[in-house]
Amino acid sequence: MTATQPDMTATQRDMTVTAEDAPVQPVTRMVWRLTELPRPAGPYPRLTGLRVLLIGGEEDIAAGVERELKGHGALVRREPEGPGPVDAVVDLTVGRAYDPDRAASAGAWRRALTETVTALRGVYDDWAAETAADRLCYLAVSYLGGGMGQHPRDGLEQPLGGIWAGLAKTLHREFPNVAARVVDIDLAASAELPGIVAAELGRRTGEIEVGYRDGRRYTLIPEDRPVAAPALTLGPEDTVLISGGGRGIGWELARSLAARHGVRVVVTGREPFPSGDEPWFGVDEAGWKAYEKRIWAGRAKGESPAVVRGRLARTRRLWELATHLTSARREGLRIEYARCDFTDRTQVRELVRREDALEGGRLAGVVHNAGVDTSARLPKKTDEEILRTVEVKIEGFLNVFEEVRERDLKFFCSVGSLTGRLGGMVGQLEYAAANDGLARLGQWAARRAAFPVMTLAWPTWDRIGLIANFAATLRYMAAIDVADGLERWRAELLAGSEGEVTFVGPLGKAIDPGQAIGYPVVPALPGFAAAYPKVFHLGEVTSYQPHAQLTARVVLDPEHTPALGDFRIDGAPALPPSLLLENALRAAEWIVPEDFPALRAGALEEIVVPLALLRLDGPAIRLVREIRGFHEGHDWIVEVRYRHEGAADGPEASLRIVHETGAPRPPAPPRPDVPQTTTLRSGPPFLHWRGAVVPLSAWTAGPAGRLVAEVPRCLPVDLWATPYVPGTALPVAALENVVRRCTTQGDGLSVTADPLVLGRIAPHSAERGPTRVEGDPSLGVWRITDADSGEPVATVSGLSGPLGNTTQ
Repeated sequence: MTATQPDMTATQRDMTVTAEDAPVQPVTRMVWRLTELPRPAGPYPRLTGLRVLLIGGEEDIAAGVERELKGHGALVRREPEGPGPVDAVVDLTVGRAYDPDRAASAGAWRRALTETVTALRGVYDDWAAETAADRLCYLAVSYLGGGMGQHPRDGLEQPLGGIWAGLAKTLHREFPNVAARVVDIDLAASAELPGIVAAELGRRTGEIEVGYRDGRRYTLIPEDRPVAAPALTLGPEDTVLISGGGRGIGWELARSLAARHGVRVVVTGREPFPSGDEPWFGVDEAGWKAYEKRIWAGRAKGESPAVVRGRLARTRRLWELATHLTSARREGLRIEYARCDFTDRTQVRELVRREDALEGGRLAGVVHNAGVDTSARLPKKTDEEILRTVEVKIEGFLNVFEEVRERDLKFFCSVGSLTGRLGGMVGQLEYAAANDGLARLGQWAARRAAFPVMTLAWPTWDRIGLIANFAATLRYMAAIDVADGLERWRAELLAGSEGEVTFVGPLGKAIDPGQAIGYPVVPALPGFAAAYPKVFHLGEVTSYQPHAQLTARVVLDPEHTPALGDFRIDGAPALPPSLLLENALRAAEWIVPEDFPALRAGALEEIVVPLALLRLDGPAIRLVREIRGFHEGHDWIVEVRYRHEGAADGPEASLRIVHETGAPRPPAPPRPDVPQTTTLRSGPPFLHWRGAVVPLSAWTAGPAGRLVAEVPRCLPVDLWATPYVPGTALPVAALENVVRRCTTQGDGLSVTADPLVLGRIAPHSAERGPTRVEGDPSLGVWRITDADSGEPVATVSGLSGPLGNTTQ
């Protein structure tokens, strides 16, 4: 990530930007492995006075958790309808072993999930309106074994805990400032749960998913891993059963398997197959549109548009099913349709037995593809809608798995979603719950079957599947190409893959601070180089309102910021001004308009930086950064302000970051209302750059009396002593050399104006190597270009300087 990038022309860079914003992007195959974390250390002052709603679990364990939290000063209640606000919900979920009685197990998760939803509805208005980022918490407990089902000795005594894991990871879409956490334990270690809950509830930020096992604490880290070589074959003697599969991506898989391997595929659905006498049967897309118009024209008086749309949606599903099956038959593909509701165990049993009774073939594989999604925020959904979404995935899986678990299958594949692994988008609370529940349930099933059981967690498919608003999904992650995805799918089936496999594309613009803090952002993730800098510069968020404002604490110390010793103000270590501006520019990426347009920072304007704000007066520079976004005409403006933590009346830095969506703005002059103090000094300069981190360059006379300098690039790895290093958006070395030149008279005389005031910095392209800086100190205009290609990198205006010795 920190290596020098090859030079590119402006056209190539435009093509790169276009490719990065393309709706369909390549994906990386990833698995999630256990990684040990340090255990939280007490005391936990955050618990004192914390108002906790405790729900779920077995009574003896819940009572122990209540006693522990009260012992730390928390105010605990057990009834959702109790008086007063709630700061935290501790959800003990289904805290007992899985009941082999299917009716009992289904009743247990349904009751527990309904209790969860009831509690969240009760706090909804208060939690949705909260802007403070340090108050709210939702903590759910699962009982997979302490290793989230990934440890080889995990017992997965209660495999349905993934339902609450997926819900917790999507809760931030309903409540932007909730700190959600999922704690996994071994059911046999329930006596340790009270202390674990207190420890996890006592820390404000950290990983969303943690597990406790054998005295150790774990989380899950993604790593890219290629699919194994084929281990099995499919042929005409094989039958593959797909739940759902008559439409969408399930149908595309059915066609692919039938065409490539000659297998017989049985797709299913809840509706009877059309008789062939329907007025829409056999028509093409144009014919369907004509049918729709006739239905709308013949709408009965008083019939609501919603009713008509619902009726047409059901009919279109049948039309697509009929169209797919008839076209497949014409092509000679062995694809058949069977009516079956996979949430009805009797129907599933009858279907499997019918398949067993057929001669000349064998049931070789099952693909559990069925799913429903009602995309709406929690207050707009009924309990039954929520339960139904989870039921189709969970009970559908259990019904078919129980019927085939003793058979000699080649594979059992569940179709999951990245909404379960990484959290869903707005309106997908229970859909994410269903998909993460499915993945954890698959781990449980794999321990009980002789055949491989896999869950493939996909991103959005390119304009196909359950998603109603394709454009909206791209805010969260790029889509996967259908042809590429099908090839990957077949490879997983033929490899006999096991466990949860995820296919991850570049993260979208809708990542929020909660996700950035709670998920491991590692170089293996696609799009890491683009996403990580804003995560690195986020700081500790204290207040957040999506699309409007964000306040955070920013701490910079010499151990992790070597440039703090490289730059000095009156002899004291200080932060180079360009690094403060880099932090501001990255922080602005968190506040974007509600429609998530493609934004590019056209300029940093009205920059005012008091030098006292940059000085290191203790072990670290501790700043409070406030950012606010708003529209100004066609442009999106983000105002950024900094002050010392705990010093409301102290010096304040400020600037505006302009994202131009209309015509380019003229250069802004420096703010005229800023009083400055000028320091003239001979001998050691007031501002001093040592040059050990930020390269220093000599200035020479250029054409027309201008000053010219050739500046080596300051590599990010030199700026930050951290495990992962963020790329830079600004040409740090070039900017520092411009500031240095404007504060140096020559002959041992320095002239320093405080605060530092600039009119505008206009970034043009990424810095990729050495730069050439050409400036006119009298006009205060400095042009930074790529030293090799001459491509513009940035322009600085409104920073004039002394005209003395040009060799400084």
